[in-house]
Parts: sequence; structure tokens; C-alpha cells
Amino acid sequence: MYQVLAVMFLLIALGMFLRATKVFPRETAPLLNRFVLYLTFPCLIFRSLQPAHLASELWKIPPLAYTLISLVFLASYFLSSRLLHLKEETSVSLAMGAAFGNTAFLGYPFISALLGEKGLPPAIFFDQMGNFLSTYTVGVLLCVYAQTKRLSARSLLEIIKLPPFLAFLLAIITNGLTVPPFLWETINRLADATVPLTMVAIGMSLSASHLFRNWKLLLSASSIKLAALPLLFLVGTQFVSFSPLYQKVMVIQAATPTLMTSYTLASIYNLDSEFSSSVIFFTTFLSLLTLPLWGSFLHP
Repeated sequence: MYQVLAVMFLLIALGMFLRATKVFPRETAPLLNRFVLYLTFPCLIFRSLQPAHLASELWKIPPLAYTLISLVFLASYFLSSRLLHLKEETSVSLAMGAAFGNTAFLGYPFISALLGEKGLPPAIFFDQMGNFLSTYTVGVLLCVYAQTKRLSARSLLEIIKLPPFLAFLLAIITNGLTVPPFLWETINRLADATVPLTMVAIGMSLSASHLFRNWKLLLSASSIKLAALPLLFLVGTQFVSFSPLYQKVMVIQAATPTLMTSYTLASIYNLDSEFSSSVIFFTTFLSLLTLPLWGSFLHP
């Protein structure tokens, strides 16, 4: 787990170094984000879900995961925009930082190390059908609203035409079917590029002047993401008939730091991308402590 986090911070540092030395033009980070969103991330989604065994018990995870994540996202947005009177761009970025977790890049390896391979199927369902669907439905809807100041049927078209959502549907439809080896190898290669490209892009967006800008807002979003959300799942899983394994997986997934794609969305929809990059860095740094604590609590 610590090795995974160390690699991520090294990649962020590389991006910060490239920014400081001006090796690449300033437009590089947004271009990398689009490359990830439209090509490598859909491949990662397809690779994770298409070969997975879809046992009937797994289908109990999405309703609870989607509902709780979406409620925390919406509550964080309304609190920041209505009570704190933040700009729409910052409110949506804060809400994404508080609700959407890095359930694939950090969740999968941590759960595999803590609980073994048996923990991966429920982890994938939580990621793809809870965290991912919430991100690309209510998350994208508010991103579009913050940019256009209106909600309409066109907002839904933004979701439907996104390659990650199309990759998810394709993976469900073709689940269990044999994919030609050359095609699968191509998908694997592109999927593997998602983490390094995203982390380097995050590093290229950071600077010392705004890394911990609005530290109170950063602390608030981090507290919701790393403490309040997993506590909510710890309570919520008591009211649904989940096995102990599934309960542990869902709480750990909820405790992962902020989703890297939230920065990509903030960049594409002209939101507060500086705050998004800062909350990703801050929650990932804090997760060095909080994730092992949650793991020790759930699985002594």
C-alpha cells in the first residue's frame, strides 16, 4: 500500500518539476486530462469489469454505494454554495473532492493486500457501479450546470456520450465473452497509462502558491472524504444484509482519497481545477495515515 502511495507522490513530484522547469507548455496538463478521459480511463474501466464474475450477491452493492456517495456529493455542494456562499466552480470542485474516491487506483491494491483476491469483485462493483456512476451522473450534471448555469436534457447527453460511460455499458454487455488477445493487450497497455499520466498532469497543475490555498476548505473536504463518508458506510451496511467481507470492502473503498478524475472534470468544465488538484494531493497525503487506520480497525 505504501509503495503504491509512494509511486503516486513521485509522479506528482515529476509533474511539479516539469512545470517548474517549463519543459512543456502550460496547455500540456489539460491535453493530458483529455487523453486520459477519452482513451486510457475507458480502457481501464473495460479491463476491470468485462472479465469479472457477476455473482448475484454483488448486485446489492450498487444501490447503497450510489445513493450514499451521491447524497454526500449533493450535500457538500449545497452546504458550500448556500451556507459558505462559495462560487459555483469551487462548490462543485469541493463536492467532488468530498464524495468521489480513488476506488480503483488505491482501493483495488489496498483491498487486495488486506483481504486477498476475494475482496476484488465487490471492490470492482463498488467502484464501477457506485463511485463511477455517481461521478458520471450527478457529478457531471453539476459540472455542466456550473459551466452553463442551467440543467436540461442536453446535460444528460453529456453523460451518455462520455467514453467512460460507454466503456462501462460495453463491458456489461460483453461480460464474459472472449476478447481477441491482440485487442486485449492494446486495452491493457492503454489502461496502464492512466495512473502515471493523471498523476503527472496533477503535478503540472500544482504550484507552491496555491497548493494549500483555502486550507479550511481543504480540511473540510478531506474530513468528509476520509472520515465522515466511511463512517456513513459503516453504519449503512448494518441495515443491509452484507457479509462481513463486503462490509469491509465498502468501508475501505469509501475511505480512499479523492478521485483523480475529479481534477480532469474540473479542468474540462472550467471549474476550480486548482482546488481540485490541491484536495487530491491533500487527501492522498493524509490517506498514508487514515487508510491503514481503517484497515486495522476493520481487519485487525
